[in-house]
Amino acid sequence: MASPYVTTPLRGLPLRRRMAPLSLLLFLFAVMNGGAYLLAPALFQADQARGPYTLANNYELTRVYSRSLEGYRQIVQQFPESGYYDAARIGIANSLMGLGRREEAIAQYQQLLTTLSAGETLKANRLAVLSKLASALEEAGDMAQSPIVYALLAAEYPDSSATADAKRYADTIAAATANATDSRSAGGSDLIAIDIAPAVVGKPFTISVRVDPKAVPAGTFSIALNSSFVSAFDVVSVEPATSGTSDYWGKRFFQFSMAAEPLEVVFTLKAKAAGKQLLDIDLERSFTLIELNTTMSVDVAGQ
Repeated sequence: MASPYVTTPLRGLPLRRRMAPLSLLLFLFAVMNGGAYLLAPALFQADQARGPYTLANNYELTRVYSRSLEGYRQIVQQFPESGYYDAARIGIANSLMGLGRREEAIAQYQQLLTTLSAGETLKANRLAVLSKLASALEEAGDMAQSPIVYALLAAEYPDSSATADAKRYADTIAAATANATDSRSAGGSDLIAIDIAPAVVGKPFTISVRVDPKAVPAGTFSIALNSSFVSAFDVVSVEPATSGTSDYWGKRFFQFSMAAEPLEVVFTLKAKAAGKQLLDIDLERSFTLIELNTTMSVDVAGQ
């Protein structure tokens, strides 16, 4: 009896016809591998950029800004075609801000705006850049550029939270400008009177702040100046001498003691650069901010 597992050999088929399926399979395999080979450089580059970007971003999130700046710059230099390129450029500006190199950061944000204008991804990045730039300009007390950035935000992203924040500062600038008169301003509150002498770059000038006893209860209190204003000047002296200073809430607090009589404090400052600076003065007692809505523009003349 013949075994059921023994088959009859194929007869009559030419070798070329029997090899046709195998040839087709080899051809398809070659095409697939060829396509992968052509795509490999882009995929490999994206994979290479992803690791350094993740590391740099982690450094930024943990506020190790010197390392994040180094990492982002490496990505920009080595992977200009990567999808992480624009994000790394934004990261450079963010890291510069974190390091306190505000002017460099502002220049970087402004440079980004010239390129981030087309495509959905770029538009999303553009909003982030405008938001960061608006915040940086507010910290710098830049009364000239801030309204321009607000106008861009209002036109392109009217419903964003960044636009609402920029509008608040733009309104503050408008109010301060309306209160300014020949670089001399008087406080708008009955509880405080302010007199500002003309300011010239490199030369000492004074800001006199007279606080009425009705403004705060007797005891320790602070006069609060916005940090962006203070950073634009060197503090030469404060009379009477302050019992301490501290920085929080975006303000510099100068501590004094209030008695039954009005207290007059004279700040002697020296401007670092010419231009307009926004001054916002409030009072503080027991970590409670007493907002006076007293804002004004201080014009610093060049030498």
